[in-house]
Amino acid sequence: MATRLKSLAIRLAVPIAMIGMSAIGAASPAHAEAELSQVELPQVQIFVPGPVVTTDGGSKTVPFEVINVGKTAATGLVVDFGSAASPIDPRIGFQPPTGCTPTGCTVRDLAPGASKSYTFTVRPTAELPELGASFALTVHDAGAEWQGSATVTVVRAGSGIDLETAKIPDIKLAAGKSAVLPISVRNNGNKATDGVAIALAAQPFVTFPNNYSNCVDVDILPGIVCVFDLTLAPGAVFTMSPATPLTVTADPAAPGPADYRSSMFAFGPGDETSDADLAAAMKAAKQTGTKLQLVPAAQSLAADQGELNVWDNSTSFFVKVPLNPADSAAIGDTFEGKIGDIATVKIGVRNKGPATVLGPSEDWKYSAEVRTPSGLALTKVDKRCFPNGDGDPSWDKPGQISGHEYVCVASEWLAAGKQDLFSFSGKIEDGENEDEGTIKVLGGVQDLNEANDIAKVNVKVTAASSGSGSGGTGGGLPITGAPAGQIAGAGLLLVLTGALALLLTRRRQTA
Repeated sequence: MATRLKSLAIRLAVPIAMIGMSAIGAASPAHAEAELSQVELPQVQIFVPGPVVTTDGGSKTVPFEVINVGKTAATGLVVDFGSAASPIDPRIGFQPPTGCTPTGCTVRDLAPGASKSYTFTVRPTAELPELGASFALTVHDAGAEWQGSATVTVVRAGSGIDLETAKIPDIKLAAGKSAVLPISVRNNGNKATDGVAIALAAQPFVTFPNNYSNCVDVDILPGIVCVFDLTLAPGAVFTMSPATPLTVTADPAAPGPADYRSSMFAFGPGDETSDADLAAAMKAAKQTGTKLQLVPAAQSLAADQGELNVWDNSTSFFVKVPLNPADSAAIGDTFEGKIGDIATVKIGVRNKGPATVLGPSEDWKYSAEVRTPSGLALTKVDKRCFPNGDGDPSWDKPGQISGHEYVCVASEWLAAGKQDLFSFSGKIEDGENEDEGTIKVLGGVQDLNEANDIAKVNVKVTAASSGSGSGGTGGGLPITGAPAGQIAGAGLLLVLTGALALLLTRRRQTA
């Protein structure tokens, strides 16, 4: 079962549009003469489940999504079901989406990042071959200059369990608040389940409080797994009992505005009880205490195989946290020593709260702009700081770095009350200090107080120079390479070093 839970964690961490679905990359030219302009083509993909398994005489509703993943608008889009040369096998029992014809859908236009979702239904006949049958979904522009496609395979099984989870809509939730989750599970198969389990997971700052004896916390998700000692008959639908609500909570320090990916997965525990967390939940379900309950919502009159369609056991939703302020303050310092000494300062940012500062996004990273003072020759710069406007620093003299404007990128999601400091070392050359240095914090949308965004960075000569240069160790290597690439790399490092504990990694942030 441990392997299954790892797989479960992956499913919970990925948008439902991606779960168990196949996509044929970006749209490709349909004609050889279009190859030269391929870089300018819209990048359109189709995501569709596979394989699709139905039980004897049963039907299955199948979602698919058309997504413009590129940076160019896609116009005049059309989706075809099969083709004139290879039509859909009638034994599949295909029914098109509402508003579409048996041969296709008119999608029209999609802006960059936009998508449209559809569902079709299949009800295979008894004549469908044992290995099933396949057909293509193809997306193309109005002139068929380019196209992308995905293949759907439909298989008919004699019997089996087919759990389906109802979609959970996105939830708007202020930091520190909770909401009840509308959970619904249906058995679309023709075989009853022997017990049911559900798992919930989310990105950091979003949790599912465990108030019930038949639920256990699972670090690998992170989230909870709950086990129910009940039978889900064919066609039965169960929902959460109003007497035992299951809630989702946004941490009081949750950065916002931000969208936190959350997921639910339903499965039958079966005989696979080797995983410690699942075994603990199954054991807890047999003990006394307040238990989370599923209750019948509807019952079908419909009448050894496991789960038939894993791809619809999961649903994914966003917990949308609005603005939660984090007051970022700049921390300055003074290069102090005799002329000729090498001094080091620690300057940076402090989060005065109340929320944690937002993590990196495609458009923004928590950072500060640094301008070093006159009367100083830099000898060493923090590895998280990059040239800003002066180009790459270079050696003007042995042990000296040219350039005095930098952007420094914070290396962690700064919690309230915490600070992040950057180290600068330099040789004191002049006590006049005609041009003061500064550090300016770039706190983003959460920083509503501008009064403390700037702090001074100065030089102070303490005594006449002895010429010994004993004020510090000095040294250090120059920073080289493209600044933009370095900053982007630093942003990636933030993600890889644990900013996102959940395997997904996708976070949407709003302006």
